[in-house]
Amino acid sequence: MDLSRTRELFERPGPFATVYLEATNPGENAAKQTELRWRGLADSLTEQGADDKTVAAISEVFSENRGGELDAYGRVVVAAGGEVLLDEAVEGVDHSGDVATWSPLPELGSYFRSQSGSVRVVLAVVDQTGGDVYQVVASNVEGAQEVSEETVRGTAVESVHKPREGGNAHKRRQRRHAEAAYQNGADVVKGIQSAVKSFRPDIIVLAGEVSGREVVRHEMPKDLVELTREIEAGSRAAGASEDALEDALLTEAGLAATSRETSIRERFHEAKGHNNAAEGLEAVLEAARNGAIDTLLLVDGAQVTGELWTGATPEAISTEKDRAAALTDGEVVQRPAEQVLLRTTGALGGSVSVLGAGAELVDNVGALLRFPVGS
Repeated sequence: MDLSRTRELFERPGPFATVYLEATNPGENAAKQTELRWRGLADSLTEQGADDKTVAAISEVFSENRGGELDAYGRVVVAAGGEVLLDEAVEGVDHSGDVATWSPLPELGSYFRSQSGSVRVVLAVVDQTGGDVYQVVASNVEGAQEVSEETVRGTAVESVHKPREGGNAHKRRQRRHAEAAYQNGADVVKGIQSAVKSFRPDIIVLAGEVSGREVVRHEMPKDLVELTREIEAGSRAAGASEDALEDALLTEAGLAATSRETSIRERFHEAKGHNNAAEGLEAVLEAARNGAIDTLLLVDGAQVTGELWTGATPEAISTEKDRAAALTDGEVVQRPAEQVLLRTTGALGGSVSVLGAGAELVDNVGALLRFPVGS
């Protein structure tokens, strides 16, 4: 998972309030239940020392009437200094219940773990007149969660339906209809490019009628084509099966997730032979402190062993309090090693990947490096 979206958050000084609201089955009184659940979490934050402005900022997130959205998808919210810094819907989060933490660091380990098994997809359901472009987080565990939707209506004035009359007039009109279809395809590609820029997907999936997919792919630049898969499902017509579309989408997402993990495992194995990988807490924290981590590797279902000392700056990390204090101004605190490594990796531009259960890493942590560290 790319941590760049949370880099600014990791660079800010704390303390932070981190709140996980678990997904539930929404009912008629969903808004009231959410309010009651948040009230208990707010009391917990206050007892832990959170300031009133920060608690109030999060309260605004949970007091809005979302028609059951907060219950259906759950939420992770991080706030500090009276400002909400992160607010994202996450179905189920990690199924560990509602949690509120006031801490020197944003406690996002559960969030990153829940998201790392997911695949970010820009889904375009197209025909020759335009397309519907969705931003989707897909997981074989939690299904397909729609984050955003945009309808792209082609700007071509000419009809895309083929004419029936013959002769030269027929050929001219046929050419105009083809041009109209490609113009509409180009408009859809602009919508896809916009979604890719903001959403940073792992893959693009083209669905819908065959002729619509053909013109959209034809208008795509090479960098988008390399991310694109096509599925024989989906339609913009009324009554089209959404189940078939979701099943096909999840199949592609599953293949992408498997390919991604296989690639990471192979890279890690190869990198170890060239001193471009680290394994174990001591080696990984040294790499993190030097800004050398490209991808932090965790193990599904196994927390990183131990705790680390850290200070105001991300590089100030150590297993020893005095050494961490020598690297930063102000006080240092001891926190779970996983949270500290995530903060340092994210602040210095790295990413995180969670390997499947059964993967064996010393201290349950490893890293792919940008450059060798140490001897």
